[in-house]
Amino acid sequence: MKTKTRRFLMSALALASGAMLAGCGGDGAKSEAGSGGAYSSRIYMLVAGSGQLSAGAGGAVRTLTLKNVEPDVLWYASGQSVEVGKSAAKEYAGNIWRDAYDGIDPNATVQFQLSGGGGLEGVYVVLSRPAYDEKTRTMTFQAQLQNDTLDQDVDAALDFDNVTVRVLNNLVDDKEVAEYTQYASKAALQPTATAGQYKVVLSQAGEDMFLVDNAPGTYSEARPVSYFLPQWSYAYGETAPAATLFGTTAKGDPKLYAMTLSNPAYDADTDEISYTATLRGSNAGAPEALGDAVLSVAAGRFTRFPIPGKGTAYQAFGQGYNPSTANTSYIYFGSDIARKQAGSLWGKQSYLSQGCGTDCRNDLKTIKDMGINLIRLYDWDTRNDHSQFLDYANSLNIKVVVPLSNWISTQGDPLWNTALAAYFSNRNFGNKAGTDWHPAIAGVIISNELDAEGYPGNYNTAIGLVARFIEEADKRKFSKSVPVGMPITFVPRGEPYLSGKNMPGWNQFNRLLTDSRTAKYKDRLMLAPQTYNDETYLLKNAESTGQGWIPATYKQFGVPILFTEIGYSRAKPDYTPNYVNRQLKGVLDYQKSNPGQILGIAHFQFDDKVWKQTEHDTDTEGAFGAFHHGDIVKQIQTVKADYDFYDDQAKTNYGVLTIDQLVKTSLHDAVVDAYK
Repeated sequence: MKTKTRRFLMSALALASGAMLAGCGGDGAKSEAGSGGAYSSRIYMLVAGSGQLSAGAGGAVRTLTLKNVEPDVLWYASGQSVEVGKSAAKEYAGNIWRDAYDGIDPNATVQFQLSGGGGLEGVYVVLSRPAYDEKTRTMTFQAQLQNDTLDQDVDAALDFDNVTVRVLNNLVDDKEVAEYTQYASKAALQPTATAGQYKVVLSQAGEDMFLVDNAPGTYSEARPVSYFLPQWSYAYGETAPAATLFGTTAKGDPKLYAMTLSNPAYDADTDEISYTATLRGSNAGAPEALGDAVLSVAAGRFTRFPIPGKGTAYQAFGQGYNPSTANTSYIYFGSDIARKQAGSLWGKQSYLSQGCGTDCRNDLKTIKDMGINLIRLYDWDTRNDHSQFLDYANSLNIKVVVPLSNWISTQGDPLWNTALAAYFSNRNFGNKAGTDWHPAIAGVIISNELDAEGYPGNYNTAIGLVARFIEEADKRKFSKSVPVGMPITFVPRGEPYLSGKNMPGWNQFNRLLTDSRTAKYKDRLMLAPQTYNDETYLLKNAESTGQGWIPATYKQFGVPILFTEIGYSRAKPDYTPNYVNRQLKGVLDYQKSNPGQILGIAHFQFDDKVWKQTEHDTDTEGAFGAFHHGDIVKQIQTVKADYDFYDDQAKTNYGVLTIDQLVKTSLHDAVVDAYK
């Protein structure tokens, strides 16, 4: 997957000097960089025989060294027609750099092969302070690492060969992503019955596409084509986006076509992607088939959530865990499953003094294999390191909805004023540099069901935390594309709305959206109901109104919905696997037709609550899972050295992490079928 995603830059550079890819940013993006505007719209490409990225942890400034740099730096600029050219490396590191970026350090992708062999790898960095030695053909930069594709430790120094650096132009706009790039071995432009219109067919297409942003933005992501194309209507609506198609003709000549695209289709069996294309601008000669094709599509409306959002609720501690006693041992303190110390459960390695070997449970891989692309979590202690969990989820193309736990939601401003900052570190919600969200994060939820009876005043307090959290994110200049929600019970509360019909959740949603603290953030919020109702109620006829709860709720509030729990207990007398299957399929089908209304669903849940499960499903709270906890496979006695902090509340011992066998329940196949 990684090799395919990165291959397009290397193959394009090998073709010819001066013929390059299409530009970033899409139509309407405004460049603010450079007093010498001749350079401000250009993307520059540097090629070097070898290089090194010096060691550095977190967001530390490192040194990028390029050796045997090609004497010419290639560039291209987009518009109705695409300009291409080249500049001397010495000039680029001097006057051009100053004029092109004007004090705003640009983003760049660095593609390479690690010294000693292996496939192509890449890092996404912010570059500054270029210096070029013409005699030795060596160029250096200061670099801050934003993202990478490597499986190994990237804090250590990296030595590599066959280096390509793509320096993006700076753009000031409100887009999270500048462009989406696909590649294919071949591209054909087949005429249609409409003049100037073609069917573009990409053959042997890569499974993935690459999403990158221009400075001052920092976002990057590799996303499967199968995830991207279902988002087309959400991203573009009825507007055909601008795109460029670049490649080489049968004679080996580079060629680029500017076009607008519509009607995307993807055939995973044949690895073919097709579009309807209308050529725009000046295209020299009759359209020809292209090899080593690169298609760059201007970014439209962006969502971090996968569409369809096929999720699960996850808190899969094994036997011995109970939330009522969790804080008496370090291993379960805070009920935080995403901490690195639980890697033997969610991952393929132990981060404890004792390893898990072949007994590692690797739940995230199991989740991936089930067709799930979204995880909802419950508890999070900022003193723990969660970067390993998020990195692994991101490598599997699984998005995560991260939580602020119930405890902090009830504390109020005195604690929030000092505690919220920790959520934005690179151990928690931040990327490696701590400059923006971790790329695995799709959304944030505040607490869980604090609107329930028995929590007087807590829901109102938590609404204040929603506002404070968003304020903190904005203070740190984190992007505004991560929505925030509050999971609530699916019951009617308070005064009725809509002609006496008080739908479940409506009172709670109304309070969240109209509160003076949060009303100004309405476009940053999501509704987070937790339902066990069937698809008829949700989609067709809620409360005998003749309309489904989902369309009625979106019509009432105009805010997208994420079902943070949806499912049914096996202990219910009317339970059948088909009930849950229809429930999940129904909402996902609705999402495909209405992608702006539904962000996703989290099936409740991945595993039975281990402290509630019974052999014959007699406890309704212990029978929601796709897996039941079976025999104990391994128990790991933890020690003091395993932990990052020590709390007097954990008085019993450091604790034993139990790895148990997960046994499929009758819900498993129903969920997999809905998500296939």
